[in-house]
Amino acid sequence: MGSCNSGIFIEDFITDIPDTCKVESDKPYKLYFNTEDWDILNIYSTKSMLLEIFELDGITKKDYLPLENGENAIISYKDTYCYFRIEKRNSHEMEIFCDKNLNNSPLSLSIEVGNKYVRKTINVSLKPTNKFVVDKVEYDFENDFYYSKLPAEQVEGMTVDNTNASRPVILSFYPFKNAKRRIEFHPDDYDTFSNADRFLGSQLAEITIPDIVDGKPVIQNTKVTFGLSNQSFWTGKLDKDLVVKDTINPGEMKNIEIYNNIEEFHVNYKIHTSNHKTGEKYIFTGRLYSMDPYDYLIIHPN
Repeated sequence: MGSCNSGIFIEDFITDIPDTCKVESDKPYKLYFNTEDWDILNIYSTKSMLLEIFELDGITKKDYLPLENGENAIISYKDTYCYFRIEKRNSHEMEIFCDKNLNNSPLSLSIEVGNKYVRKTINVSLKPTNKFVVDKVEYDFENDFYYSKLPAEQVEGMTVDNTNASRPVILSFYPFKNAKRRIEFHPDDYDTFSNADRFLGSQLAEITIPDIVDGKPVIQNTKVTFGLSNQSFWTGKLDKDLVVKDTINPGEMKNIEIYNNIEEFHVNYKIHTSNHKTGEKYIFTGRLYSMDPYDYLIIHPN
């Protein structure tokens, strides 16, 4: 099939172009061309990309697109989360490979092919590929573990003026009503940590964290979500309905401050992950902080 343009007969170099070429990690997409009169002119995406262009040996680099005069080439893009290739090994075929797409949605590309008379766009969708899984969690208790029971955090405070009253005032306080254990991850690489869902999936992995027993770190069954910087939860060790009463006598003005005593520790972590499909491995590193209320304190500052 062909067309006529200003007296020049133009043969249609490709007639079978799908609406979208859907590419999976183990299913490359091959397009077939009717003639040799075409080149790969450009590649567009919704994200900025620095493409690499190689001779068919995969080693010798070419300078830039467009390809010209029927050139063959391997065009690739690779970053932490994505790796794809577009291969033109002869003038009648073009094959698209998706080796990795850790994004949680398909990545869209547009490949422009053509010659000096006709240009056509091939739309491509790179499907998400297999995620990483957590293989092992390590904490460096031997070399870099800090523990303290000294911190105290104020949870309530007020001044009660009963100087002109003839009766005492009795107040009830709930010192543990918000006494949740708090966890913070301080990663060495904030960018990778903030994209943990791309490595591990939108349902982030749970990991076991240390507890403190008699002042020593112990691995039990406490788990948190890895990939969220700040988390808090009830441990069940304290009674959040505990009531503490304080009396302000007639003729008295009293300052009341209520504190939670905090058991605190921090330790370096390594989260070992791997991609069973590609064989890739990645280690998340950083420091884990834990702040856990264990008692209360009431003071009456002057």
